[in-house]
Order: sequence, then structure tokens, then C-alpha cells
Amino acid sequence: MSGAESADHVSVHLTGCGHEDAHAVFAALETAFPEGTGPARSETRAAAPGAGPTIWSMVVDARTRSPQEAGAAAERTQPVTTVSVDLFGAADPVRQVREELEAVFGVELLGTVPGEHELETRLRLTSRADG
Repeated sequence: MSGAESADHVSVHLTGCGHEDAHAVFAALETAFPEGTGPARSETRAAAPGAGPTIWSMVVDARTRSPQEAGAAAERTQPVTTVSVDLFGAADPVRQVREELEAVFGVELLGTVPGEHELETRLRLTSRADG
């Protein structure tokens, strides 16, 4: 698999956002998957300032999904501006990560590309209209 470590891991890449928005998204995922997020959030920048986007990434282990009280994570999550999210992994773990993001943020599905053993899903996150 490219990006994810096993069939239960989902690689999450954020673009089009700053540190605070990335932190809000990763905090929501750490709440939903408390023992299954990568040890560190990484940040990759283009070689020259202004030459390209910053990419924030983490790996989520979907086996550690924590059942939550409806709305509990949303109450603790900071609002975000628009964030582009790419999810890479097996179909069911990607679906689980997407569901957790949908519980907290406004989510627009921008596209899905199926592969032989993995799925790539692109989302646009915004703050929930009802939050």
C-alpha cells in the first residue's frame, strides 16, 4: 500500500490550511481514534517559500475507533476554514475515518479513486453549519 502501513491504517493528508486548521482536524481524529494515530504530525513544505503548498499528514489505525457520544467531539473541536483532505487506505478504514470527520465538520466529497487494494478519497472540510 502506498502511504498506509497496513490494511487498517489510513494515511491522512491535509492541504490548503494553516497550522491551526490542521491541529483542529488532527485533534478530532485523535479523539475518534485515541490509540491509533501516528506518533507525530508531519509537515512538508516546498523547497522555496511561496513555491507550493504545505502538506500536513498523519496515519490513523481504524482498529482503535472509539465509540463516542453523538456531538461530543464536535463540541471540543475548533472551527476550521476550508481544508482539503486526502484519505488513502482500504475501503472500510477510509469510510470509518470519513464518518468521524463528517460527525465533526461539514464535509463535501470531491472524488474517490478505487485501486486494486486501496481507495483514495478527497474531501473538503469546513466548520459545521449547525455548530
